[in-house]
Amino acid sequence: TMGSSTLGKAASIDSLLNECVQAFDDSGELHVNLLPRTLLLMHRWYVPSTELAGKLLMKYPTGDDHQSTRLKICYLMRYWIVTFPAEFNLDLGLIRITEEFRDVAAQLGCEEHFKLIDISTIRLCIHNSQLLNLNIS
Repeated sequence: TMGSSTLGKAASIDSLLNECVQAFDDSGELHVNLLPRTLLLMHRWYVPSTELAGKLLMKYPTGDDHQSTRLKICYLMRYWIVTFPAEFNLDLGLIRITEEFRDVAAQLGCEEHFKLIDISTIRLCIHNSQLLNLNIS
């Protein structure tokens, strides 16, 4: 049935996300792991960005009560923001979830996490480069 295949796909995205989170070490280094980049590049074939970010947000507050897992989730978000900044400028749903993420981090008093999930500078940079392009042409 179609239901079971959808379930299988959802589970695999979740396990891939977990792998991506664990790919970061405690200082936010990825070393040679290509999985996060690959997943963030290809996920839209399977799930919308909003849904992917939503899954990370749902994992974040619990994080098995492991501060380290929560931090790694933020490292993954940060990596996403830095590697594919345009997504955070164009996808309103993704922008909304990222802001929600920051609110949760702020409520938990996680200053470091709050700083990692910052898209305001990116949106500014992209906006400025668009203005530059308009001026040049």
